[in-house]
Amino acid sequence: MQNTDTSSPRPLVLVVEDDAFVRAVAVDALEDEGFEIIEAPSADYAAIVLGNREDIRLVFTDVAMPGTMDGFDLARAILAMYPHIPVLIASGALPKGITEVMPGTRFLPKPYRMTHVVQVIREMMAVS
Repeated sequence: MQNTDTSSPRPLVLVVEDDAFVRAVAVDALEDEGFEIIEAPSADYAAIVLGNREDIRLVFTDVAMPGTMDGFDLARAILAMYPHIPVLIASGALPKGITEVMPGTRFLPKPYRMTHVVQVIREMMAVS
């Protein structure tokens, strides 16, 4: 069960990744850097979380996931419904035909180093 206490002074990041090991590594690294984390194993689940929380500061998502939405679909939904929430998208490569990501998002190619992820998240939060 997710923590629904919205009084934490730590910035809240929603980590969306279907691979449990990759998600655990990201969660541990981000928590070590002082972020509060909510985990989502799919974009569909992340959409539900976003609808129930008002304190999410950033979404860090993979692209390829099971369910009705992928990471790009999630980013488009966030841009439409929660434009104040920046999205960091990670994947092996941008899909064919996509040359850039949408406003309010950044793309990070895999493999990535968590130190770089933390740096990018801090940069994105500083301008949001």
